[in-house]
Amino acid sequence: DVHIDDFYMDVAATLLSGFRYFPRTQTLFIEDISGPDNMDEFGLHSPRHLAALGTLQWLQEEGYIRFSNLSRQESVDDFVLTSKAFTRMIAMADPQSLKGNRIGETDADNTPVFQLLEFARLQEDSTWTGELVKQYFLDL
Repeated sequence: DVHIDDFYMDVAATLLSGFRYFPRTQTLFIEDISGPDNMDEFGLHSPRHLAALGTLQWLQEEGYIRFSNLSRQESVDDFVLTSKAFTRMIAMADPQSLKGNRIGETDADNTPVFQLLEFARLQEDSTWTGELVKQYFLDL
């Protein structure tokens, strides 16, 4: 389903945004995760925007991120990764996570999860991104 692919991409974008600034807190705008929002004639956010917001709330409930408050469904304040997320981001990835060895054979044993996640996201490969999110961030 497309909404699940969007969820995986939102998880990756959120965690990578937090990783770039770790351990510093930041204001994270929902549009930075989901793209531009097209509010309707009543001033309500788009379903895509609300789905990205739901992803942030889910990540917080699961203990991957912290933030102090939600500002008008447009941003979260004091956003930062938790130790749980940071530890998983810097862990060395399983070499079998390297889809078709796109990273390169020589890097297979030294590639941290955050690099794989960034590469999959930059490739706009929602299938690979989803596989990585499931493998490293969903406790199955």
